[in-house]
Amino acid sequence: MSTKESIENKNSFRVLASHHDTGTLRLLRDSVSNLLNIGIDTTPSSEYAYEMAIKRTYSLFIFGYHMPNLNGVLLYDLLYKVYPSLHEGTRKCPAVIFIGEEDDIKTTDQIKRDARVKDILIRPLSIDRIIGVIEDSMSLTKTENTKI
Repeated sequence: MSTKESIENKNSFRVLASHHDTGTLRLLRDSVSNLLNIGIDTTPSSEYAYEMAIKRTYSLFIFGYHMPNLNGVLLYDLLYKVYPSLHEGTRKCPAVIFIGEEDDIKTTDQIKRDARVKDILIRPLSIDRIIGVIEDSMSLTKTENTKI
């Protein structure tokens, strides 16, 4: 495998993050891009996140659970319906990680019952938790892709 191919394989895992708090997005972007060397696109607008997901192929979504105008669950449900038909060679929508507040801890078990949800990050976020959750999702994605 050439150097170019190994760089392309590493960069083939791409994350889309959307949260209304720009500080959270900055922490996600810096952590993921610098520590994991993974491409990440961020936006505080859930509507723009939808547009980005339509235009580009992603391996993982990270959405705020409560966002103005279009909450993360509804955004993910919309993408889940249309994503595979928009991207050639994609059989399913990528998994999702939600970012919630401490008030959401009560509903965490209900949210995690959905097999598409890989985890829920509760704010305030820690870099170790962000990296751990994304690495777990990456390994699950690689396992699922080799089974296909």
